[in-house]
Amino acid sequence: MKSECVALLLVLSMLAGVLPARIWYVDDDAPGDPLPFSSTVSDPREDGSAEHPFDDIQKAIDAAADGDTIIVAPGQYLSRDPWAYAELRFKGKSLRLVGSAPTDFTTIEQTILCGVVIFDGTEDPNCLLQGFQIRNHGYGGILGNKTRASVSHCIIRDNGPCGATVLKDVHGRVANCLIVENASFHDCGVWPVVTGCTELVNCTIANNLSGLEVTNDGLPAGSQVIVRNCIVWGNLSAYQLLQRWNSALPATLSIEYCLVGPAPSTSTGGAAAPATRGGSSTRPYGDPSFVQVGLWGDAPGPPPVTRGGPVTLVKKVVAAGDYRLRTEGWRWSPQLIHGSHWYFDTVTSVAIDAGDPLDGLGEELERVPHDPEGQWGINRAIDLGAYGGTTQASLAPTRGEPPGVGAVDLRDYWPLNQGNRWYVHDPQATVREAPAPSAPASRSGSPTTARELRVSNVATRPDNKVYVSLVTANAPAWVASVRCYYVDRTLYMTQDIVPNDPPPGPPKNIQAQYPQYPVIDAVIQAPYDPFVRTAPQYYSVRVTRGSLAQVLAGTSLDPALFLAGAWPDVLALVVEYADGTLGDPVAIFARGFGPLLIAGQPIERAFVAGRNFADTPGGTGASPATRR
Repeated sequence: MKSECVALLLVLSMLAGVLPARIWYVDDDAPGDPLPFSSTVSDPREDGSAEHPFDDIQKAIDAAADGDTIIVAPGQYLSRDPWAYAELRFKGKSLRLVGSAPTDFTTIEQTILCGVVIFDGTEDPNCLLQGFQIRNHGYGGILGNKTRASVSHCIIRDNGPCGATVLKDVHGRVANCLIVENASFHDCGVWPVVTGCTELVNCTIANNLSGLEVTNDGLPAGSQVIVRNCIVWGNLSAYQLLQRWNSALPATLSIEYCLVGPAPSTSTGGAAAPATRGGSSTRPYGDPSFVQVGLWGDAPGPPPVTRGGPVTLVKKVVAAGDYRLRTEGWRWSPQLIHGSHWYFDTVTSVAIDAGDPLDGLGEELERVPHDPEGQWGINRAIDLGAYGGTTQASLAPTRGEPPGVGAVDLRDYWPLNQGNRWYVHDPQATVREAPAPSAPASRSGSPTTARELRVSNVATRPDNKVYVSLVTANAPAWVASVRCYYVDRTLYMTQDIVPNDPPPGPPKNIQAQYPQYPVIDAVIQAPYDPFVRTAPQYYSVRVTRGSLAQVLAGTSLDPALFLAGAWPDVLALVVEYADGTLGDPVAIFARGFGPLLIAGQPIERAFVAGRNFADTPGGTGASPATRR
């Protein structure tokens, strides 16, 4: 009777869809495999467990269910012959197929799918392909069939399918993919190497036979095509980035923080790349300064043959390149140089630290292990391209003083750029005079007046020291403006008139001051409200860092009052009382954005880098909710 009840519960659980997800393992060279590197003879006890993994990925997919994860060890799968056709089908299953170290490009290079990966198109956004090199001279690539699955941290290289399209119709996010040196073989014309994808983030599409095509054909109403933090450069056809866009279809296009080139005057001809948003946020036609671009050459054998017109049968070979970014700071080297994987160059790529600052750093290192002070290289923003947001991203050279061990640069968290505006919630419609830190009043009830904080009059000295004016509005008890500049590793705010060349020392009348390089977990003195007309009141605060959710945990602040979005990297100044206990933050600054909370009150809306942020997901304009 007991066994029957257990069986009944198991069946009910399956019907309800509450069975826990399972992890399956694949290894083409497992200890129990009598014929390594072949799926024709397998471990007789093969069951997909860690002890007896499958040696064929398709077997694992066939055995898996929605929600399961398949972990694949390094090896070469699908085909041993790089010219033979082989395929891997997801069959509509929304599962996670990942390499054993899916964001480590060293391991990704060793986990090879030699063939075509095919989605049915019915996979949902929980489906993931991550951590593989897809490489087949004759047939390799990914066919999405409009799947909503995500593809990330993949190398798609040295493939030669007909027409050179190696990534097609993926309607989920495609991120951190290195798509290079494709079409070593083609005999039916030239098509885009990537087409029909709706979101490309931190991808490198370079040195292929053809470039990237963005299109809204076949997209549902309300769709948006996004290309962000990408490098599209040096592809051999007449274009780098081609728009096949029907303005009558209900879809929008956003291309931002990208490097596209070379310019038509130096390419093989064709149309220029489309303009990208924001001027300073994009670097059109720049040279990304790759470590080494792969070299193309004719394959040995008979000469090319023309087939009935302009189509030519061609075979090419490519000496593999290295598409990491050169820098005078630090860059990762696959080979040890003087005992280290971190090396430096004589030039610095314009693609370093050039990504959307609101994306955070991801897994990028802020400094390398043997340079803990950041004396030679420091990371301030995400890099463009496939390595951006990974542990192998390049670091920019340090300009000026290094921050030191355990310190961050306040300028990365409060970028005082021209035109940014933040609106501070004010439940009393007037600023309080340095009250004791406490939870802010609820926003429900009568309408409130927001205090505006606006950047103006940005100037830069020859030594790259920036000084600005912060103008306030809608706040009778606030000063009209303060001047801000850095000197002696300190940010000073003053009502004094500051000349175009600020003095080398602090001002006589200090409105507020913050350390330029606060050390995480240190206790410092910080003003509660730096803009009051009376003397600002200072508190002992502990410097903390993490995601917004992490720094709000254990406080009385309501997360719902903050600007919508998954803020991944914030700096919080949290009150520390005499007995060592912690209170609420008096200020929170987000990397690349500025204050999320100041004077104890959340920012309720903001205009930063040309974008509009609201405090609810339904607010007007863009929000960082979909970012890293």
